[in-house]
Parts: sequence; structure tokens; C-alpha cells
Amino acid sequence: MEQEKIEQLNEALLELERSKEREQRLAEENRVILAALSALSHADNKYQIFEELKKVLSRYIRFDDFIVISKDKESSIFSTYLASNLAFQGKEWFNGDKFQRVLDGECIILFEPSKLDEFRNLNHFLKDQINSALVTGIRAQTSDSVLLLLGTRKGQFSLETKSTLSRFRPLLERAINDIEHKEALQKLVDLKTRELKVAQQLAEQANQSKSQFLAMMSHELRTPLNAVLGLIDLLRDDSDAYQQDMLEQMENSAELLLVIINDILDLSRIESGHFELQRHWISLSRKLQHALEYHSQVAQAKDITFNVKASICEQFEYWVDSVRLTQILFNIIGNAIKFTHHGFVDVSLVTARDRLEIEVKDSGIGIDNERIEHLFSPFIQADTSITRNYGGTGLGLAITKHLVELMGGSITVSSKLGEGSLFTISIPLQSRSSETSHLDELPLSHTASHRTLDDTKHILVVEDTKTNQMVIQLLLNRMGYNVTLANNGQHAIELVEKDRTFDLIFMDISMPIMDGIQATRILRSRKLATPIIALTAHAMNSDHENCLAAGMNDIVLKPIRSKELQRISDRYLNHQR
Repeated sequence: MEQEKIEQLNEALLELERSKEREQRLAEENRVILAALSALSHADNKYQIFEELKKVLSRYIRFDDFIVISKDKESSIFSTYLASNLAFQGKEWFNGDKFQRVLDGECIILFEPSKLDEFRNLNHFLKDQINSALVTGIRAQTSDSVLLLLGTRKGQFSLETKSTLSRFRPLLERAINDIEHKEALQKLVDLKTRELKVAQQLAEQANQSKSQFLAMMSHELRTPLNAVLGLIDLLRDDSDAYQQDMLEQMENSAELLLVIINDILDLSRIESGHFELQRHWISLSRKLQHALEYHSQVAQAKDITFNVKASICEQFEYWVDSVRLTQILFNIIGNAIKFTHHGFVDVSLVTARDRLEIEVKDSGIGIDNERIEHLFSPFIQADTSITRNYGGTGLGLAITKHLVELMGGSITVSSKLGEGSLFTISIPLQSRSSETSHLDELPLSHTASHRTLDDTKHILVVEDTKTNQMVIQLLLNRMGYNVTLANNGQHAIELVEKDRTFDLIFMDISMPIMDGIQATRILRSRKLATPIIALTAHAMNSDHENCLAAGMNDIVLKPIRSKELQRISDRYLNHQR
């Protein structure tokens, strides 16, 4: 009896020892599973996952070959995905009942695997080496995978190894699904990236085509306007009051067309990101005076009270794009006068704390709240009836807003329908004392009465259009200059080679046979120092840069006006006196 108790106690102690060993082994497996989970989560693809799993399982399960077979959801045949034995590479495996069981979540031991349908595609040499197998499977989002641990000995795998693999299976399933999700997302990202790249290329091509079209249209529209406005300037001298009135109406219509062309080009450059401000130091009050005087006359013609409050420090110069600032004023004040039938337009211009504050208030037709939010959208006016009654393209305010924001400023509007509007603009300005500054703006233009004509000054005009030749020649002749005409760049080079005494050259850009850019490069390469002025209907900044890079000294934009032609001629010819 006593001996029986001793044996029972020893058996209990032995079982307790086995339990401790199992607990230690399970604890170690759990620790390894956690470590493997971390390693698998950092895997970049399924291949890395299975390679990491092979390393982990080899510590707890003895196997001779580690095989992973896989298929996508549409396929019925498995193929080798990974194999520790190269003899299994490229093999196909029949999708039988055993594989379906493990894909449903089981782990199974196969005692005579070579006799099963799943292994029937293997050759006899490989079948003879497979005497036992431990198998499990994973159904993922886009593929099915079966893990085969193969043994050369019969009965190589036990229920304990099956339990070990079962514990690793959820870890494997999670890792495979995660990586397939990542791969699916990456494929989607790659697809969208390719689509975006194609769309970007198409957009760039469209933008380039648009720029080329606008440049061409600018040239084609400005070229006839050059003759129209030039001839108007010429006809003014010998016309009576009635004719002067008709000429003024013609000029206003042509100028309106020119404003529309410029607005479309400006908006295109702003939207494409190719618009750059041309800042320089200026006396702000002198620059703004012209815009105020012009609109004062326009308001007076409509019998509208035009009040100006200006407080701009005369002792400072300001770093600003004066042309675009003037354009902003013309748009805002012009609109106020345009939409005011009677009453007033008040303009306030104040510089304070390195900012220019502009307010334009009117007693005009006003705008209702629903339409204010669309006021700065291109091609949109507050009401379609406005286009019928007042004309315009609806681009002015859109361009104004873009210009103000390019300058780092802001523009706001408050208005009531039938009561008028208030536009407020705030623009940051950099200033310096005018007393210590360099003289950045020299007076470049003079009237004919302030200049002694010198008939010896000889100008070469290179222009292919006969009408433009006539207009430019008549304008220059009226200023007292001798003019020689050339029909293209090649003709100009021939004339210069025969006679290098030309004092100034006006060179058109777009001409047949040889354009102005190429002709200028050749003349400069032959050491010609004569000032060359580009005559161009191309209004894009890149065109201007090309002119200057070719060796031209300055640019006159078509349509050519008498005052501009005189200004540029005086600048370069008077400099030579």
C-alpha cells in the first residue's frame, strides 16, 4: 500500500515536470510568435513572409523540405511559389480535397502523401522522397496558398508538431492578408500615379498648345490693329472736328479690342503660372496720377462726381510693378464709372506702414449678395444682362484679384443692389527714401516740339507687311527721320552689309525667309553695335526674353502707337547726340 502511494506520487511529480516543460515550450513558442509577428509585419512581400516563417518553424518542427504553393482566385491549378529544394521549382499541383480542407482552416498530417491526387503531377523520383507531410493553408484576398512541410521518413510529424503549426497559422493568415492589402493599395497607387502622369502630360501638352495658340492669335489680332491705330494717329493732324470725333470713336473701339486681347493673354499666363511681376523703384504718386486724370475725364463726360483722396509720401520710392498696379486701378475705377449712371465715384489712395490702401466707392447699380461670390470668377459678370447693357468679357475683376494676390495683397467688396459698391484693396509695398536712391527712371520720351530734328538720323525698318511698312515709315518721317525698308531678316542683313551707317533698326520678329531673332543674332555676331528694337505682336514674356537674349536692345509691342514709337526713337537716337 505504501509502495503504491509512492509510485502514484512519483507519477504525479513526473507529470508535473512534463507540464512545466510543456508550459516552458509554449511560453517560448508564444515569445517566438510575438517576435515573428513583428518580423512579418515589416515584410515587403509574401516571399519574405514565407522565408521568415521557414526560419521560425525550423526551430520547433523538423522537416526536410519547405514548400509553398499558390494560385490566384480564378485558377484551378497550384504552382510552386517558394521551395527550399530546387527540384520542386516550377511544379504544378492538383487542387484536390486535402488542399481544400487546409484552405478552410485545418492543419493535417499526411502519412502517405505520394499516393494522393494532390501530388500526382510530381515525378517518381520526388514522390519516393516524400513519406510524410504536415500541411496547412491560407485563403487571402486575391490568392490561395498552401504550406507543405515534407519529410523523408514515415511518421516524421506528430500531433504536437501539428499543434505547433496550428498556433502559427493565424499569424501567417494575418500577415498574408496584410501584405496582399498593401500590394493592392500599391497597385492602385501605381495605377493612379501613371494615370496622373499621363493626365499631367496631356495637360502640359494642352497648356503648351494653348500658349502657342494664344501667341499666334495675339500676333494675328495685333498685326491688323497696328495698321488701324497707326493710321488713326496719322489722320489726326489733317482732320476737322467732325473727323476728329469719328477718329476718336474708331480709336476707342480698337483700344477696347486691344484690352480684351490683353485680358485673355494675362489670364492665360496667370492660370498657367507663367506670369511674373516686373518690379522696379518708382515715385508712386507720379505713376498713379495718369490713371486718376484719365478717369476724371471719363467721369466728367458722364456727369459723375469724381472725388480723389490721395495721401502718398513724396519722400519715398516704392518697389512695385507700376504697369500692373496701374492696370488694377484702371479695372477697379473703370468698373465703378462704367456701372454708375449718376452720383459719384470716390477714390482713396493711402500709403501707411509700407502698405498701399485703395478704396473705390460708387453710387452705381450695386450687386446682390448671391452674385458677389462669383464676382471674381473669369468670364462671369454679376448678371448676364450686364454683358448686354454694358459690354465686356467679365475678365477684368478676375485678373485684378490675381494681380493683387501676386503682389501679396488682398481685395474685398461690399455692395447692395441699387445702392452702389465699395472695393477695398491692400497691397504690401517696400519703400526707400527718394533722396538717397539712385535715379531708376530717366525721362525717356519728349515731344517733337522739345527736340531739334536731325535729318541725318537714319532708321532701318524691317517689316514684311506692306501696310505696317507704310504706317511705320509715315510715322517716323513725320518725326523727321530718314527711313529705309527691308522685307525680311535676310534683306536687312544685305542692307546693313552695304551700309553700316544706320542709327537705329526696328526689327519685326515674325517674317518669312528669315525672322528677326535669327537676323539679330547674325548681325550681332558680325559686331554690329547699332541699337535693334524688336517689333512684335507676341505678348508673352518668353517671347520678350528671346528677343533680348538674341541681342535686341528693347521691345515695342504691336499695335505700335505714335507716342511709343517716338519715345523709343528719342531714347536711343537722342542718346547718340
